Amino acid sequence: MKAIIYIEKSDFDKFFTWLNRLKQGNLEPTPVSYFLSNYELERPLQLLLSTEEYSLILDVEKSIEDIKNEHGNLNIHYSPESLNADKILIGNIIRNATRYDLQVEIMNTAVELAMSIPGLTALDAFLIAERELVPFPRPEEN
Repeated sequence: MKAIIYIEKSDFDKFFTWLNRLKQGNLEPTPVSYFLSNYELERPLQLLLSTEEYSLILDVEKSIEDIKNEHGNLNIHYSPESLNADKILIGNIIRNATRYDLQVEIMNTAVELAMSIPGLTALDAFLIAERELVPFPRPEEN
């Protein structure tokens, strides 16, 4: 079974970004309006959602309404988990390692650490590898 909803064509990216955030377990109000008919829209886009996706949307709307009734308006600022920040930091580690011609050693050490220590994040593995291999100036050397 499928559910059909309509959104403005220009809201497509916002809507699916929001839907993917919901699927990841983030609770946040819809950033765009959606409708069950296309009469209210200037440039309607018909979306075919799975019953799970549509149920998820309804459940989130109910949860947000319950929170609003019990605690007041819901003010949410979405900030993606540190994945992007982690990628930036790992890139900085690799760039710094390149200056010392140690990028391959850093990457190999990080992979070995990640494989041998359960639950170790990629960023943690790179930080440990960097500390082990890249020479840092000591305070007395400044």
